[in-house]
Amino acid sequence: MPLAADSYIYTGPWINWSHGLVLGSTITLSQRNGGLLTAFLGIFVTAAGASCWRILSYALHQLRAKEAWQDGLHHQQQVVLRNNSSSAGAAWQMVQLIWYWRQLSVRSILRTLPFIALALCNMTLFAVAGVFSSEVTKAAGNETLVRSLNCGYLLFDSTLPATSQVLNAAINGMDANVTLAASTYSRACYQDMPNPLQCSEFTQPHIPWKTKVDAPCPFKSELCFDGPMSAYEMDTGLIDSHEMLGINAPERNRVQYRKVTTCSPLHTKGYVHEVNETNPDHVTYGETTLEFAFGGIEGISNYTYGYKLSGGSGSYGYVLT
Repeated sequence: MPLAADSYIYTGPWINWSHGLVLGSTITLSQRNGGLLTAFLGIFVTAAGASCWRILSYALHQLRAKEAWQDGLHHQQQVVLRNNSSSAGAAWQMVQLIWYWRQLSVRSILRTLPFIALALCNMTLFAVAGVFSSEVTKAAGNETLVRSLNCGYLLFDSTLPATSQVLNAAINGMDANVTLAASTYSRACYQDMPNPLQCSEFTQPHIPWKTKVDAPCPFKSELCFDGPMSAYEMDTGLIDSHEMLGINAPERNRVQYRKVTTCSPLHTKGYVHEVNETNPDHVTYGETTLEFAFGGIEGISNYTYGYKLSGGSGSYGYVLT
């Protein structure tokens, strides 16, 4: 599917197998629900920070509550731990205790600094967590799962009152649109300086391939116009269905695909036949066609390529086979 339209983006839990079962566990939300989740996380982190300090201060208060005699600094520290619900407030009151007891108690600074450090540490950790809580709503690499109900082969409704010529024109028009889109994409993304705005719709902006300018002739050696070792070959090597094509799947379900295309101009003498179509049900009825017989296409025709001498009356695409 060339474009990841919003209507095709899957919302809900899924696994990004690029990161494995655990780290790849992802939930995709709509823009509205994502905003609500971000707001909730901010409130939740703030409440969690306050609750964490309440638990810590209560635990410290209980551990230090003893029947033995203690000085006034100890008891005032207990009061701060008992009555302050925020770590920032507790840290500030502990600083004030140091000042008030600097000449009245032994080692007032050393006895109070651990509480200040603990309160500031709690405040800092949850402040940082609040700032980065929005990162939870971002999938790794900002990736989404795209699903479409329109994947597969294109089949026309045979019940429609359309002639074979009309259906053929529709297929040719679709092929032409795909060809124009591919041509535009290749100019934007298969250059030294790809356009990031146009090249981010697929998992990989382009598929690498290797070329060979002296490849063997793919037909009989005497057919290639420039000799038996003059063909131009393009080879993608093994393409991983997950990493390159973006088909999300665990390793055991992935496949590797290789595309090799060889091009060469050919001698046509003795391999081109002129055909006048007389069948009224054929898409080329009444026209003269040149049939290039370098090998038939199984299930489609007994020739390789047909060219109408009258010229095309519509748009046509192309494909490398």
